[in-house]
Amino acid sequence: MPLPKKIYVSDLMGKLLPLLLFTSFLHAQNLRPGHSITSRSKQFVITSSVNVDARPTTGKSQPIPKQVLLTPSALATFAGSVRQQWLHQFGINQEWQGQLYLHIVSGGLGDKPDVRRVASPKGGWNYRAIIPQQINGRTLTQVIINLLLKEFSGRYSMKEPNIPPWLTAGSSELLLQTIGPVLFVPFHTRGGGGISFNHPPDPLYASRIVVEKLPAVSFLTLSLPPPDFIQGEKQAQYRAYSHLLVYKLLREQDGTKRMQYYLREIPKHKNTPSALGVVYGHKTMLQIEQWWSLAQTQFRSRDAFNRWRPRVILGHLSDSLLLQTLTTPSNTEPKPQQKLISIQEFIGKGIRTKHTEKLRPLLERLRFLQVNAPPETARLIQDYHSAIESYLEVKPIRLRVFRDNTINQLNLLDTILKDLISESETDHTRAKQATPPAQPD
Repeated sequence: MPLPKKIYVSDLMGKLLPLLLFTSFLHAQNLRPGHSITSRSKQFVITSSVNVDARPTTGKSQPIPKQVLLTPSALATFAGSVRQQWLHQFGINQEWQGQLYLHIVSGGLGDKPDVRRVASPKGGWNYRAIIPQQINGRTLTQVIINLLLKEFSGRYSMKEPNIPPWLTAGSSELLLQTIGPVLFVPFHTRGGGGISFNHPPDPLYASRIVVEKLPAVSFLTLSLPPPDFIQGEKQAQYRAYSHLLVYKLLREQDGTKRMQYYLREIPKHKNTPSALGVVYGHKTMLQIEQWWSLAQTQFRSRDAFNRWRPRVILGHLSDSLLLQTLTTPSNTEPKPQQKLISIQEFIGKGIRTKHTEKLRPLLERLRFLQVNAPPETARLIQDYHSAIESYLEVKPIRLRVFRDNTINQLNLLDTILKDLISESETDHTRAKQATPPAQPD
């Protein structure tokens, strides 16, 4: 797989320079009592009770910072950018209705934000989030996403929508693993700093590592997560599987329209799985779990380029190289019996027309496998294809000699195949026991 491209601020200056100039101008400004800043979209209104100058960010810059220091102008820019990306991912082009109020208070890293729904003087509902000045970057993203989900879901309902935690966590990861570092530009120093961002060709590049190495998580666990999945040692696992779930739902047929429908259905149901079942056609919780289990299995079998993983493709190849034939009737078996034999055994007997009848479809199967194979196994499949194709195209006068050569060649390829299968099984066992690299909280 080609290495992802590393992008620095200098590569993005055409897009980010106006943003940096604007945020640097207002970065240290404080709001007087009763004053506010409104985001460009007019949906976010930011106020602050903190009356201290913003201190510059210290330490090495990280793509998703563990800590950001909020200022009204930077928060307005950040919230507007998150909103824009969320609308794009969910395919929403409607104008907002409910205002979202963000209030910055004095607080340290680890203090929990407080999100509330309040009645609007103009009718309907508004949402308010009280946010500590020092906050984790991922937590801040989840607060903004949760407000957007609540506002959209509760527009036409008297009941406050119960947004499932996996939807907030998964939607946040969807943004953070595609354009996350750019979102946090307003919180960098006036000079901009260096953003080391591995721009992924795979929108699940970080979650993929976790999903491949840690056990599957049921839909019930995602909907009702234990404490260690939310605040404990399994946070990275929960975020990764939530990310995968949101990604899969959005890529269902009419995925974005269904997701919007799901958000509107949430307030109408006692539990969120019931709403999901109505939207996606699952009549029971068992059907939801079955769909989700299959989705996880399919995801693990493919890499970022949608190719089968080596152990999967080698299993398909081994099965394809066994041909189904009928045995000759005998005294012990009066009726022909189906039997699986190797290609070598098959071409070592019988007539040419029978060989062609069986092996031509196999060549098509090998081509299909090769297209879906990673580079380390595609060459072996090509060698099998070439050996069989050459045998079928040889002239009858040379058939006997060429058949022996083909059998020897296929025997050699079978030896290579067994070695690759053994290596893939060993690597898979090690992968199950390995601990994924820690992700910043």
